[in-house]
Amino acid sequence: MNSSTGTSFPLIPGVHTLLFRLLLASASVVAYAGLAQLTPFLERFDNVPYVSTVFHLVVGAIFGALVLAPYARAPHRLLRGVALAGASAAIYYFTIRFVVGGPAALSALATFLIAGACAALLCGAAVAVIAPQAFSLRLAALLVVAGAVGGAVFDSRVSFDPNLLLGHAAWQLLMCLALYFGQRNTPT
Repeated sequence: MNSSTGTSFPLIPGVHTLLFRLLLASASVVAYAGLAQLTPFLERFDNVPYVSTVFHLVVGAIFGALVLAPYARAPHRLLRGVALAGASAAIYYFTIRFVVGGPAALSALATFLIAGACAALLCGAAVAVIAPQAFSLRLAALLVVAGAVGGAVFDSRVSFDPNLLLGHAAWQLLMCLALYFGQRNTPT
């Protein structure tokens, strides 16, 4: 530990911020895993309308609250954070709708690539507009790549991962990195 600055990693500026944001993204993944364990219980409520919709909205809102909301600025930081959680919930819901009911002519991989990249861009746009934070070509490129790669992981059907936890983890952690490195040294 460097006693003059109080940091553990004096040669890597912002490492604490990055680690904290990765922990928040990991918490979002853990929350998804926990909620996914409720799926068998929720499936018993076939006659309760919109249970699936509420599930998807909650998953998206948690991601928004933990990964997007930290970018919210004062004044009205709390209100902006809530708005980012709401935007994320809507983005997640409509992304799921696209994947489930998307164009039949597309392969599953193409659908996941498009959905992942578009959802990432929309999340970045939400941060830019609501937080507000700068939006640059570099950020857009990082978001598209992170979203597409994360989306591609959803296509890797692994027998021990019926809830697509690997896809969620990859997409959320890559989004966290894209937002972090896309915002660094970008004028606001």
